[in-house]
Amino acid sequence: MRLPARHLALALAALLVAALAAACNTDGEASGEPGLDAVTLILDWFPNADHMGVYGAIAQGYFADEGLDVRPVQPSDPAAALKQVGRGRAPFAISYEPEVLLARAQGVPVKAVGAIAVHPLNSVIVRADRDIARPRDLEGRTVGATGLPSDRALLDTVVRADGGDPARVRISNVGFNLSPALAAGRVDALIGAYWNIEVPEIEGKGVDVDVFRLEEFGVPDYDELVVVTNDEVAERQPGLVRRFLAALRRGQEWAGADQAGAADAVVEANADLERELVVKQARLTAPVIAPDDKPTLALDPAAWRGYAAWMRENGLLRRDVEVDAAVTDEFLPPADGEG
Repeated sequence: MRLPARHLALALAALLVAALAAACNTDGEASGEPGLDAVTLILDWFPNADHMGVYGAIAQGYFADEGLDVRPVQPSDPAAALKQVGRGRAPFAISYEPEVLLARAQGVPVKAVGAIAVHPLNSVIVRADRDIARPRDLEGRTVGATGLPSDRALLDTVVRADGGDPARVRISNVGFNLSPALAAGRVDALIGAYWNIEVPEIEGKGVDVDVFRLEEFGVPDYDELVVVTNDEVAERQPGLVRRFLAALRRGQEWAGADQAGAADAVVEANADLERELVVKQARLTAPVIAPDDKPTLALDPAAWRGYAAWMRENGLLRRDVEVDAAVTDEFLPPADGEG
């Protein structure tokens, strides 16, 4: 679990709040685009390769085909996006499975309705020159972390699953300067970095790395990124949710097939990004947003129950949560071949 504070300039905060206020529309009222309903989508962070399906759906006109004018906005405070949706400030947001479960346990009326990234992107990334061939080799080493409570739980699980002693692994809080800390050699490894985003960044600095995927070392497989709405929208505007997800599925599948085109759509939305880097990130991201082994956007409530149990066992959830209220697959469009 990671709150994605990846290098956002604080000077943008006031502008982003204003943009959110201007763009928010939960009622599907007519927008400036004739015949289209304006819909706000609060991103989890600034536009990047994780969002290539969203921007692909915009660029290819898939949202417009569903009568929607989707307006992504960046959050001034990523941690507050779920509360904003819960309060009806916007109908949709992109968030994370662990954050949705935490929010639901706190009484925030939000639920996941589609999975954008169907496997963990968070990972343990290690420098290839530190003789760390497997997680248990992290004993006696220093791992850079964001400082979030989940960092220790995830790292301990990965090391323990490989037969190591988590107590012998040091954690250094580097905040969200993850890539620079590893590239400079201040730490031996990272937890909280995304293998599809940070790995190309670090390798671009001339540092070879290896990746330990969380789901391969004891952490239950989970949906890293999800589309979230609130209970009222789900109950009163099911058609809006279905139209949004139908268009997004097309966008995800297009982005998975045309990664260079998807990178262009992301760079058009965020000119601060380097296209060559985004293309590399898009190639890594494609199998997660448009998987071969399951329908695009598919959610598995049973798997969510398993992950919630892991969070409870590791102290990340302090009370039980009604998982079936936190996730639903009822709004997903039919898979190919279904009626």
